[in-house]
Amino acid sequence: MAQEIQRQLQEAEVKQRELEARGVEVEKSLRNEKGEEGVPEQDLMAQWFSLVNEKNALVRFESELMAQAWELELEDRHSHLEQEIRTRLAVDESKKSDEDKKVEALLLEEMLEVVEQRDAIVAWLEEERLKERSEDQDIESMMLQKGLLTAVH
Repeated sequence: MAQEIQRQLQEAEVKQRELEARGVEVEKSLRNEKGEEGVPEQDLMAQWFSLVNEKNALVRFESELMAQAWELELEDRHSHLEQEIRTRLAVDESKKSDEDKKVEALLLEEMLEVVEQRDAIVAWLEEERLKERSEDQDIESMMLQKGLLTAVH
């Protein structure tokens, strides 16, 4: 799974570079620096907004992949901690040294930290989705103002 996430991140990076290169070309055309002759400005603006939307979607995808990778690491750590705790809890209390009890407590604390970090990922992802929705609405509003979209009611 981690290798798949890495592969997808690499593909996203390549796609992002392609989008950026296309964006530069459209911007140059809009500024008449090097242009696609005869392409109306309205069409160039539509292309530019389309590229912005594609890039935003790609950045969001990369963020979600990074969150998935972080979650995988935390799940792995959680699994190891859980196994270690079960092993230690299987030992009779009367046979545990003070050091054993301290280690158990530290393992439990670390497991709680892992759970809190996983909760933080979920909260962050939700916050990102809300921010993305707002960004999408801002872009849509700009496109409406430029006459690149028609309002749908």
